Amino acid sequence: MRVRRRTLLLALSLVTLLLLDGLLLWRRARYREETARLRAGMSELEQQRADAIMAANVDQATLMIEIMRRQARGDGGIHLAVNTDSGYVALDRGGARLRTMPARIGPERRVGSGADTVRVVVPRGVRRIERLLGAADAWSLPDWLWADRGLPPVAERAAPGWTGTHAIVTTGGTLLYAVPGTGPLADSSYVMPGSVRLDAGDLQAIRENLTPGTRVYFY
Repeated sequence: MRVRRRTLLLALSLVTLLLLDGLLLWRRARYREETARLRAGMSELEQQRADAIMAANVDQATLMIEIMRRQARGDGGIHLAVNTDSGYVALDRGGARLRTMPARIGPERRVGSGADTVRVVVPRGVRRIERLLGAADAWSLPDWLWADRGLPPVAERAAPGWTGTHAIVTTGGTLLYAVPGTGPLADSSYVMPGSVRLDAGDLQAIRENLTPGTRVYFY
């Protein structure tokens, strides 16, 4: 009986190790793909600097963030830079900073329940503006939002005004918004996980500078 139990434990340990190895290989492949994509947009000098950082054994995540910062500074067009650690959004043109806006970054956490549970993370990398929303526009909020807020589920997840008078939706579904006057986001103490909340005046001030396709750098 003891031999059988030991055999079972060894088998479970082996399976666990194989699963962990598979996860690490998958993450390594994703990291290499993202690094290759970022390097493609860098100058030769920037690539040399990135290699120097890597040679200094800097953490890989730190390296990617630094690459993203440099890529944003080298972008000659109007773009947004979202610093998720320092909590601000900047409107930049090339190396010139036109406006800096304080922001609250939605937390990373598991949301939903049962089979519908998902992990919402703070975005990283380059996105593009997909939609610019106004007070009369409706955008479908994620279905887990109501459970995360402790509200009863609803059949309709989009209504005009629920994302405020001005909001930005990027590729990948990241929402940059201000506290609206109505709907499930109308709470100044709450920031939707995985999103970015700004002041309504700041969003209104930069609205005319933005168009669909404008790049948004998250780092």
